[in-house]
Amino acid sequence: MTLARWFSPDMRPRIFSDVRISYTVLREAARDYSRSNMPDHQRWDVLRSMIDAAASEGRKRVTANEYRSAIGSRQVPNQASAMPAEAVIRQLERPDVWQAVVDYIVADPASRREVLLRLSA
Repeated sequence: MTLARWFSPDMRPRIFSDVRISYTVLREAARDYSRSNMPDHQRWDVLRSMIDAAASEGRKRVTANEYRSAIGSRQVPNQASAMPAEAVIRQLERPDVWQAVVDYIVADPASRREVLLRLSA
């Protein structure tokens, strides 16, 4: 119920826009799980601003860590950072993960150089 009440006519188009907002970010905005102690309406104002900024800058997503940083809350460890290297590498066998890596390399010339340097080391 808490999350649904914030899906106002103003917020709904932002949440379902070209900028991806994970359920984690929406849940954080609605419930303040990471304990920012910021009032509800201010957390949603921050999210609204971040979505608008991402859209105007051509970015495709607002991450949970970016959002938590913006609202001044504690960071929650990323699941991938808790995984051993072998488990991360096994993720490349997943077609969706492999495609995301390839898309990133194609879209960012600097990343191509970095990946090639790491592969040649």
